[in-house]
Amino acid sequence: MGNSFLLMIGALLMLGVFTLTANGLIAENERIADENEYYLTSLSIAQSIIEEAKSKSFDQATVSAPLDSLITLTLPGSLGPDPGEFVPVPDSLTPNGYLSLSLFNDVDDYNGYVRVVNTPRAEGYSVTVHIDYASPTWPDSTLTTSSFCKRMTVTVTSPLVSQAISLQYAFIY
Repeated sequence: MGNSFLLMIGALLMLGVFTLTANGLIAENERIADENEYYLTSLSIAQSIIEEAKSKSFDQATVSAPLDSLITLTLPGSLGPDPGEFVPVPDSLTPNGYLSLSLFNDVDDYNGYVRVVNTPRAEGYSVTVHIDYASPTWPDSTLTTSSFCKRMTVTVTSPLVSQAISLQYAFIY
């Protein structure tokens, strides 16, 4: 009877250790799966801002007519919304969509833009956009003068992910 009792105690102890280990692994895998979902959502949000900007003109000077000279492009220090294109900071979803969609008419209007995005599964995604001029042949560079290439950097942060997601896109005229 003594040996059977010890074997039963040992078996229960092993079952308990196995159960705790399995539960820990399941919880960690669920956390990783959730975080990956939030990262993918962050990428999707960043890409949607880029797609929205792709539907706009390259510059305020190209809204109504094409141009062939750098001299008429927006100066690097003036990149951002033009007068009358005021969007509150942060822009948030209205029944008609985000205000940037209807008020911005060119790519550099997004410079300094901030948006808050809430999804059915997670809230509090914060989007910031930065626009600068870049070399058309080397878009990873940053220029202090106007050029026919504008680089958009979209950064998405969330309290649900440990690292910010950042996407870049070069608009070439």
